[in-house]
Amino acid sequence: MPAGYGLRVFDSVSSTNDLAREMADDPSLGNMVVWGLEQTGGRGRSGREWSSPKGNLYASVLIQDVGPLAQAANLSMVAAVAMGEAVASLLPGIGALGHKWPNDLLLDRAKFCGLLLECGTNKSNMNWVVIGSGVNIAAHPENTPYPATKLDAYGFDQPVSALLSAYVGRLDYWISRWRTEGFSPVREMWLSRAVGLGDMIRARLADGQELVGRFQDLDRDGALLLDIPGKGLKTITAGDVFFS
Repeated sequence: MPAGYGLRVFDSVSSTNDLAREMADDPSLGNMVVWGLEQTGGRGRSGREWSSPKGNLYASVLIQDVGPLAQAANLSMVAAVAMGEAVASLLPGIGALGHKWPNDLLLDRAKFCGLLLECGTNKSNMNWVVIGSGVNIAAHPENTPYPATKLDAYGFDQPVSALLSAYVGRLDYWISRWRTEGFSPVREMWLSRAVGLGDMIRARLADGQELVGRFQDLDRDGALLLDIPGKGLKTITAGDVFFS
């Protein structure tokens, strides 16, 4: 792990995010990486179940003292950029890797990684963020509402620990840049691998409403700008995206 990060490894856990959140109440622990070889109660966004068999990567990174929580929401895209770079470094030459708004990673438009960001304030009034990551390496779920894949299918032959090490290293680098330079360089890097940019997409909002339009851009805070025919741009801050 990079300097300033502790590491806790568990053979089996209910949820790495839940353990990291418990650790957030003790600021003396500092930044912490929680790695579970399997999860029995893994979850994704909106409380969805996350299949967690052994052989994949399940890890959560606790970042202490992140500043205002409204800005800390950017860290989901910081993590996506970091994970993309980590995977690319271990699978050199892979050109099918992309970012899917708001916080997934794809290979050939099939999901192999999901990220879950949770935040709060500890007893010392210090704001913290936990960034959970699930990466399909040896297995991927079936019967999902979107295509899914695994890194093994692309020739990944490294131990899971190699991906975790590469990811946390890149995450530390991008968090440092985000702290000093703001979200702009993160946004630029995320957009360089954005899947569906410029295409017609379908966005499903939290209330179930679905909108169809062209994925125009990200705003300066990372919200999706959807150009709806005849209605102009709509800013979407939360939801799911589906491609044609």
